[in-house]
Amino acid sequence: MRFFLIFCLLLIGRPLFSQEVESFGVFGGFNIPFTIDQGLKNDPRFYGRFTLRGTPIGFSYGYDKIGHGFLFTPSYTQIGQKFTIVNYAGGTVGIRDVQMNYFSLPIALRLHVNDVAFFRLSIVAAVNFSYLMKGQETLTIDAVPSVRKLAYPPGISVPQSPDYQITYNGVVVPNLNNSVYVSNDKFSRFQIFAGVGFHSDFDINDNWSISFDGRANFGIFDPRTPAYINQLKNPTGPPDINSNPGSPDIYGQRRDIYLSATFGVARIIQIKTKFREKTSTPVQHARPQAAKKHKSKSKR
Repeated sequence: MRFFLIFCLLLIGRPLFSQEVESFGVFGGFNIPFTIDQGLKNDPRFYGRFTLRGTPIGFSYGYDKIGHGFLFTPSYTQIGQKFTIVNYAGGTVGIRDVQMNYFSLPIALRLHVNDVAFFRLSIVAAVNFSYLMKGQETLTIDAVPSVRKLAYPPGISVPQSPDYQITYNGVVVPNLNNSVYVSNDKFSRFQIFAGVGFHSDFDINDNWSISFDGRANFGIFDPRTPAYINQLKNPTGPPDINSNPGSPDIYGQRRDIYLSATFGVARIIQIKTKFREKTSTPVQHARPQAAKKHKSKSKR
């Protein structure tokens, strides 16, 4: 019942917001990314872990009318999940770090849930056009030699180095410090995300407001290049544990999803609707001659 009353009050307050609102602002926040990769899912060496990335800086432009509005939020956005590297016995020995930094240009439609004078809450649907500034995957392994044995699956190339030793139940690997495993040229330059969520603005006064934006963003395309994907599908690299041609990873479709939360401050400009004075067509007075003629006819 309480929530129903609050909802009714919000609806009653809706007509109070009668002016169009334009705003310019800055924001920042954080992202929780998920790299959904069917190949990594089937690789016993890697397990996904909770990852936190940042949106260090972004700029916003909003234009709102009664009931709806538009929001443009170009920003520098960091996504990509980290994966725990485990040995043949299931022990943690390192981290595989998937990193992608984008210049993002989300264009969002806002549907206002309420339009009260000082607080606006909106449902947001957005298309996010993104350009990759830097992408890579790195490996970090820090463990004693006795536990640095990984269960390489068939089809995965074993580096041709004395530091990698194939045994009957795994591959002994060396310690690594942010060693580049997948380089920047293996990632596509452009990506499109579809986003849904909500956005709120709370007006501090007539000139300034603070905002919160929360969205779920879904990558439309595989973030890797077609050439690299083909390399995974058709292993022609160094041999695997069975001496067959291998590839860097098990192939599987990959999509990136991230939950974003941003906080910002904006300068408000209220646009008043122009008043148009109503005009009426002037009444044309009858000509004197016509009036005299009509009068003479009536005498007859």
